[in-house]
Amino acid sequence: MRQERARQTRRALLDAAATEFDLYGYEGTTLARISRTAGVTLGALTFHFPSKAALADAVRSEGAALTGGGRPLDPGAGGLIDLLARLLDEEPSVRAAARLSWEQPESAGNWHTAWGPELRERLARERAAVPGGVAPVLDEVDLETLAHCLVAGSVVLRRGVVPLGGEPAAPEEVRRRLRRLWQHAAAREPNRPSTPNI
Repeated sequence: MRQERARQTRRALLDAAATEFDLYGYEGTTLARISRTAGVTLGALTFHFPSKAALADAVRSEGAALTGGGRPLDPGAGGLIDLLARLLDEEPSVRAAARLSWEQPESAGNWHTAWGPELRERLARERAAVPGGVAPVLDEVDLETLAHCLVAGSVVLRRGVVPLGGEPAAPEEVRRRLRRLWQHAAAREPNRPSTPNI
């Protein structure tokens, strides 16, 4: 019974911390607000997590685990981009991990660099499998840069920082546009989008 209550308290703290770090960033988040949001005492919070840094590390780890555990429907790089955009829409701990990684890129568990190797592997497989290569006018670093910009841009669009066509965009609309942009960028011929990848 006591272990189950401790597990529930820890879960509530991680959920509250993910929401707070996502909304306010590391500097704007306080342990007092996290404990209030979780409905636990500050003493219970510090029992489970001795510092804000420890709590941020736990949220980053959870966001990375959710990201690594997700499987895109499409085996290509476009499928990975779509999965990441969906996770950023649906999972507060993934959004928090991404934000904490932007704010503290030198800390352990950088969310953005965690999925880079898989992206590079997928790009290499696609290039090897397609005669003439995927996006022959772009090199691997160009495509990797584009992928990172699309994923980061999905967060900006999700937050409504930059409206699409003057209006806040629904998450599904943002992902649809990301898929379309990737298809055009990864086209074998610059004016014709390729159909694989998503």
